[in-house]
Amino acid sequence: MTDVTAAKTIKELVLEIPKNKIVSPTIPVDITIGEAGVLHQNAMEDKKELLAKGVSEDSINELTARAAFLQEQQSIWTAVYQSALTSTKEWEAKITEASQLQRELKCDFKFAYRNNPDILKKLQNILKGSGHMNLIQDMSDYPAFAKQYPEPLAAILFDTTKIDRSKQLSHELHELMNRVDGVKNSKNRPEKQLRDRAYTYLKQLVDEIRAYGKYAFWNNKEKQKRYSSEYIRNKNKKNSKLNEMKN
Repeated sequence: MTDVTAAKTIKELVLEIPKNKIVSPTIPVDITIGEAGVLHQNAMEDKKELLAKGVSEDSINELTARAAFLQEQQSIWTAVYQSALTSTKEWEAKITEASQLQRELKCDFKFAYRNNPDILKKLQNILKGSGHMNLIQDMSDYPAFAKQYPEPLAAILFDTTKIDRSKQLSHELHELMNRVDGVKNSKNRPEKQLRDRAYTYLKQLVDEIRAYGKYAFWNNKEKQKRYSSEYIRNKNKKNSKLNEMKN
């Protein structure tokens, strides 16, 4: 393990993990990192017994490096995800605004061109359709139509600031749509995938050292607790109490 680790960076080793071996966090990542730190401390205290069972000191020391790498990837993924969530809220607000503007423009344009059958017929291409993609397209089509046939709109004293806002919303919604897709497809984001790989890499070593610890102290219940997840133990206790209350 030592030679391979020296030859390759942690990121390179993480990227070599087969896809079918990658797991998503089953407990909060910050808890995982914290428990890895506690495990490292306990393993150092029990180093003599663990080494006697086949654990290498390098493996124990590597816990901190793997935990630090996971912490770094978690921070990157959290920043990306939070940014995408903010974009989602902004998207919802702008979709609401665009929908209202679409209704107003539809009313304005139908009235303005009511006495122009040929123009009104062409307007039908904008008036028909539904859904977000159609809405975004409408925000672009109405300004183009107004530019092509301005006189009827001027006759009804049409508020041209609506056209300016429509153009702006079209551009903003196109940009936001790409960012919002980042939330919907978060499982495919490279930051998420690398975070999961980092979690898997740490978990593999944590599980291995815990297994050796339970073996080394098979006849010592108190020592064995040091080599299991406190988070999982507490969770199991709560579940047991809830089940007792239900029964």
